[in-house]
Formats: sequence, structure tokens, C-alpha cells
Amino acid sequence: MKTTIKLINLLTIALFITVFSCSNDDDAPTAAPINLQDLELAIDENPTNGQVLGTVQSNATSALSFSITTQAPNNALDVDATTGELTVADASLFDFETYPTITATVAANGAVNTSTVTINLTNVNELNVQDFTTTIDENPSNGDVLGTVQATGDATLSYSIVSQTPSGAVNIDANTGALTVADGTVFDFEVNPVITANIEVDNSGNIDTIVATINLNNVNELSIQDFMSNIDENSPTGTSLGTVQAAGDGTLSYSITSQSPAGTVTINSNTGELTIADETLFDFEVNPTISANITVNNSVSTETAVATINLINVNELGDLNYGGIIFWLDPNDNDHGLVCALDNQMSNAWGCSGVNTGATGTAIGTGATNTVAITSSACAAGTAAELVSNLNLNGFNDWYLPSLDEFNEIDINYQSYIWPTVQANGGSAFFGTVWTSTEVSNNNAYIAFFGGSNPIAMDKTVSVFNILPIRSF
Repeated sequence: MKTTIKLINLLTIALFITVFSCSNDDDAPTAAPINLQDLELAIDENPTNGQVLGTVQSNATSALSFSITTQAPNNALDVDATTGELTVADASLFDFETYPTITATVAANGAVNTSTVTINLTNVNELNVQDFTTTIDENPSNGDVLGTVQATGDATLSYSIVSQTPSGAVNIDANTGALTVADGTVFDFEVNPVITANIEVDNSGNIDTIVATINLNNVNELSIQDFMSNIDENSPTGTSLGTVQAAGDGTLSYSITSQSPAGTVTINSNTGELTIADETLFDFEVNPTISANITVNNSVSTETAVATINLINVNELGDLNYGGIIFWLDPNDNDHGLVCALDNQMSNAWGCSGVNTGATGTAIGTGATNTVAITSSACAAGTAAELVSNLNLNGFNDWYLPSLDEFNEIDINYQSYIWPTVQANGGSAFFGTVWTSTEVSNNNAYIAFFGGSNPIAMDKTVSVFNILPIRSF
């Protein structure tokens, strides 16, 4: 019995100890679980590397070690392992047009969860421009493309030139930014080795300025102008025709490579002055236009020009003009003189016997007044003077009979000047005896002869002598 009582006591003590022990365990404090908070924020796109974005928050009372387990896009963010502070790792990824939202998962040791980080990017009106530089040869052509100004941005871009040096040098396409030559003459290395322009780019929100710089290369330049001159025919050898105009670097040297006809002109190799080399070739009737090919050289390049000399026709003895052949020129005025027909006309009587017409002029210039006097007389009908007065020849109707001295000029110049022109133009030789308009008396008038014989008085009624019309111009 005593043994049973002892066993019960021992069991009771053991149970008490066990209950007491469990009671102590239930009363001990229990640590709270560590939770990470999600982080969401909004920032403008295009931040800077290292920019602080925020800090991952937790309920931990002791230090944690933070790390990024995932992120999209990769390498966009960094996290401070000690503080949980998030910063920009690669600013180029913070581009609204490419990644409008950036996400990451952040973990910490001992935390029962992870933090979801969400960064919403705000779209910014962007405009990026680059200064423009190019190098070209001087002397471009108007409209040549220089290049295109580089700019990027939101919305539609428009380009404009706000200033340039020199003024008016370049144009820009308002839509594309293409720069072109506006005035090629100012693209001259010797005057403007560098051309600049300030260009504004506008995207309806921002405006930025670009500096365009065009550097010119110096080009070995040589230019020559075609030459033209007008000069009277028969100008003497050595007469200056003018100077061929050329410009270029270095020393210029001029030469004639060809000319037509040969040997007409010569050129000063240093100055480019053209002069007559052979006056006999400056004959309007033979060479109304003289031409030469001129070259200029500056020891680097050669350029060619055409020289054209137009001869001005000058009235000369023997010229076929004004309806006939010139046989006399006024010594004081080359624009005036006398011509004779290419052929003798019909034969006829001078006039009536017994009638004094007053046609007694013998000098040059009196043939016309003599003829008028004859045709105004009472015996004009059917006379040589009337026939000549009524003559319409080669487009002229003011022909008359020559006076003694006028006929003498025809005779003097016949072989050298008149006859070659008659032959060249299908005329007939002047044969026989010719009536003059000079009256001797009531019954007689002078007849004249080719070959130098003296004129003689002849009965006015004789009708076998030739009529040679002349006129003045």
C-alpha cells in the first residue's frame, strides 16, 4: 500500500513539473515576421545616372541586406544593399517611348516577401539637335546640297535660318533641314573662307539652335570671258581691238591657238590685249567676221575663250551698194558719195538744138541739177535726161546724167575699182561714148570717152551715144 502511495506521489510531482514547464514556454515573447513594402512612383523620362528614386520600406527593426532579383529592362536600377535606396543605373533606359514603365523585384534577407517596384515614366517633349559642319570646294552652283541638319524630337520638326554670314549664302528646307547653296558667288575662299548660319529647330513645344559651319576649300581658279569687238574695216595694222578678260590664281599667260582667217590678229601674252596683225584681211567684203580661239594658262590649268571681231562696212570705191558701184566718196564725209549703174543704158539724143537749158555745171555734185534743168526745158520729151529721170533701177528712182567731172571720176576709177565689181556681179563693160549732163551751147552738149580722152562738144540731137546713170547717196 505504501508502495502504491509513493508511486502516486511521484507521478503527481512529475505531472506538476511538466505542467509548470509548458506554462513557462507559452509565456515567452514571439518575433514578428519581416515584410517588405511595394514601391510605386512616377518620374520624368531621361533622368541622370545616380538619381535617387526612393527607398524600399520594411517593418524590420534590425539591419537588412537588400538585392534586386529581377528588373525590366535589365540594368536600369541599382539598390543600396544596406538601406534599400533605389537609384538610376542606366539613364538611357528611362525612355518613355521605349519603356514607359520600369519594374523590379527587391528581396531582403529574413523578409517573408519581396517588394515590387514600379516606376512610371512621364513623357517629356524632347528635342535634340547637333551642330552641323561640312567642308566643300569654293564656287559651288546655286542649289547644290550641303547636307542635312540632324535633329530628333517629339512632334513635327520645322527648321529656319535666323542669321547667316555672309547674308543670303544658304537656304534650308523647313521640313527636312536640308541645307543648299543659295548664292554661289559668296562661296569664295578668298572672301569668305568660312560660312556660318544659326538655325532654329522647333517642335511646337521646344526651340533649340544649331550652328551650321561650312568650310571652303581653296580651288585653283581660272576663268576667261569670250571677247567681242566691232571695228571699221581697213583699220591699220597695230590697232588695238581690246583686251581679253581673264582672272585666276598665279601668273596668267595668253595665246592664240587658232584664228580665221589666219594671221589677222595677235595677242600680248602678258596682258591679253588683241591687236590687228594684217590690215589687208580686215575687209568687210571678204571677211565680215574674224574669229580667234584664245587660251589662258596659269601653270596649273588652261581655259579657252572665243574672240569675235565684227567688221563694220565702210564705204569704199568699187563697193556694190546704194543701187550701183561707188566711184566717188566725199573726202569730208565717207557716208556720202556717188554710184554708177552696172551697165550702160539705152542710147538717145541729149535734147533739141537751139534750146539753152542752163545745164552748164561741170563739177562733182552738179549732175543732178543739170538733169533737172534739162527735164524742165521745153525740149525734154524723149531726151536722155528724161529717160534717166524716169529710170527705176535696183530699187532707186533718183538717177541722173553725170556732169563732166563726175564722169571723169568714173573713168579714173574704172579699171581698178568699177570693172572688178562689174565682172563679179554680172554687169557689162562700159564701152563707147557717153552723154554727160553738161551743156556747151544752145546746140551742143559734152560727150565723154572711157580711156582718158578729153570730152568734146556734140550736137544735142545725135542719138547714138550711151547713157550711164548715176545717183548720189
